[in-house]
Amino acid sequence: MALNEDLTTLLCLFHHSDQADSALTDLLKAGVPQGSISRIDNYGSEEIAMSSLKELGIPARDEQHLLEGLRKGGIIVAVKAVTSHVSAVEGVFSDHKAGKIDEAVVDNTPATETAVAATGETAIPIVDEELVVGKRTVDQGGVRVYRRVIDIPVEESVNLREEHVVIDRRPVDRAVTPEDLALQGEQTIELTETAEEAVITKKAFVVEEVRVGKEATERTEHIQDTVRHTEVELEEIDSEETRSASLTNR
Repeated sequence: MALNEDLTTLLCLFHHSDQADSALTDLLKAGVPQGSISRIDNYGSEEIAMSSLKELGIPARDEQHLLEGLRKGGIIVAVKAVTSHVSAVEGVFSDHKAGKIDEAVVDNTPATETAVAATGETAIPIVDEELVVGKRTVDQGGVRVYRRVIDIPVEESVNLREEHVVIDRRPVDRAVTPEDLALQGEQTIELTETAEEAVITKKAFVVEEVRVGKEATERTEHIQDTVRHTEVELEEIDSEETRSASLTNR
C-alpha cells in the first residue's frame, strides 16, 4: 500500500481472469471510479506490463516476482483509492480471496509503516489449496425409440377347384325303355357351376421383443489440475540500505 498525496494504491494478484473481472465489477458497484482502477495482464507484450508496474512504483526487485505471476496467467488489479474507498477496496479483494501484494512492494512506503515493520511482529499465513473432486450428473444424449406399422408385400399359393357344365350329345340307337317314356313331356334340367375362390384372413404373432432400459457402469477418471501453495521468501537487508531508507523517510 503506497500513499500518493491523498491517494492509496492497493495491488492484488488474481490467479484467474474470471476472478479479476468479478472483482472489477464489485469495485465499480462499491463506488470506486473506473478511472482509478487499472488491470494489468500479460496478454499483450511483456514490456507493456513492465511499464505499467513501474508507473505504479513497483521496485525492480519485485517486478520479476509479479511478472512471473502474469506469465502463469495471473491478473493484477491496482486501485488508486481515496481514503474513504480504501476499506471498500480491501473488502472486495478479501471477498474474492485475492493474493494481495505486500505493503512493502511499492517504493514510496510512508515512514510510519516502515517503523512498524521494523519493530513490530507480523503473522504471515501460509495457505495451501487442496484439490477436492466432486461429481454431478450431466445429460449426454440418449436413444429415442419409434414404433410404426408398415405394409410388406407377401405371396402365397393355394389350389382352387372349379366345376363346369359339360354337354355331350351322342347318337343312340336302342329300344325305348319305361324310364325313357317317363321322361317324355316338358322338363327343365338345371346344373349349377361352382368354383372356389381365395379367402384372405390375417393372424398376428409376436415374433420379437425390443426391450428399452438403462444400465449403470462405473469408470475411474484421473483429474489433473493445479493448486496454489504459499511460499515465503526472506531477503536480508544490509545496513547501508537500511540507513539510506531511514534518512529518506525523515
